[in-house]
Parts: sequence; C-alpha cells; structure tokens
Amino acid sequence: MILKDRLGLTQRQKNLWGLGFSVIAAGSLIKFGYFYLSREMIIENLERRDKEARKYLKESENFGNWAAQDRQKRLTPLTNEQRDQMQSYLLMMAQSNKDVYPTTSYMKGADSGREVRREAGR
Repeated sequence: MILKDRLGLTQRQKNLWGLGFSVIAAGSLIKFGYFYLSREMIIENLERRDKEARKYLKESENFGNWAAQDRQKRLTPLTNEQRDQMQSYLLMMAQSNKDVYPTTSYMKGADSGREVRREAGR
C-alpha cells in the first residue's frame, strides 16, 4: 500500500493493475496445470507403448528362436561340394554387382577350415 501511495495512482488505476496481475497469475496457474497434466499423459502413454513394444519384441524373439531351431531340424547339412558351389556363387555375385557385395571378403576354405582372403575382382 505504501508503494502504491507513493506512485500517486488513483483507485481506478490500482484496480486495473490488480486486475492485470490477477489475469497474469490465473493464466500462469492454468498454463502450469495444463502442461503438468499433459506431461503426465505423455509419460503414461510412453510407458504403455514401451511396455507393449517390449512384449511384442519378446514374442518376436521367441518366434525367431523357434523358427531358427525348426529350420535347423529340417535342414540337411551342406556337403563340401555344395559349400564350394555356394562360395563360387557368392564370388560371382560380388564380381557382377560390386555396389551390393563387397569386393574383398573373408571366407572359410571348404576343405581345410582355414580362413582364406579372396579378392572378388580376381
């Protein structure tokens, strides 16, 4: 009150300033409440989506593991000749399509089991 008296404001000006501060305070309070509630809603939604995504990921991993085991049970192992044919095919593909396949690859030798570095361009 002392400060308002020293400024020399009329009662009408005092009321207008009080109303202005009240509007600003109420707006700030509503804004705070809105952002607090929206933050809570966003966090709850993210937690729910994360829980669902983790559940789906776990189901996908389980299915992938089961499918891999099922394929391994049904698949006959490659013979040395088939393994050599596969390596030759991969080298041919690397030579013909260098953008997709690397030009240098590390491949296991079919007979010896040692690692052999083969240049696709040769």
